[in-house]
Amino acid sequence: MQLAFQLIGLLLAGSACVVNAMANCQVTVRAEEDGVIGKGGNPPGAAVSFGDPVTILSFRLRIVDSKSGQQLTPRRVSVAYGWRWLEYPYPEHSWGAWSGASDLVECEPPSAELEIPVFEVRPRGWYDGKYTRFPFTKKPTFTGIGFVIQLGGCTTRATIMPKEAVKLKGRFAVFKANCAGESSISIQSQ
Repeated sequence: MQLAFQLIGLLLAGSACVVNAMANCQVTVRAEEDGVIGKGGNPPGAAVSFGDPVTILSFRLRIVDSKSGQQLTPRRVSVAYGWRWLEYPYPEHSWGAWSGASDLVECEPPSAELEIPVFEVRPRGWYDGKYTRFPFTKKPTFTGIGFVIQLGGCTTRATIMPKEAVKLKGRFAVFKANCAGESSISIQSQ
């Protein structure tokens, strides 16, 4: 199936907009490989605590200028599917503290409109001791989808919160890029 999407992408490569083809999005960095550090500065190894998985259905991402509404073609599109997990021990927090982690996905080829494929977010953590159950349960939880769009002169960021993320099926996420200020994302019908 992936080969079929790649062939469609090659056939449409000459067109200015690759809307009908699924973007080739690949996980480039798993949380265990980058950003999560265990004892002694080493990677923490296999996860030991797990939250409820969240399936993000495929959706379209449209990138526009926040002021003019003109579509923009980025140099790079990165998608971070994030979650939080209880980290213990943690300096200055005797019962541990929430830490963020994410799986990073890169989408090729960059285009003004991309169809982002289905992704299953598996919230996980690297501590499963007494403080994950006391005084109440603290399982890893999904925190949203972060987008990093690299344009010609700037890099912009925006996040889709969990309640919005589950409503994405068959809709557009319109990324309003603002190089001089804060970028935003709105969810729109097709």
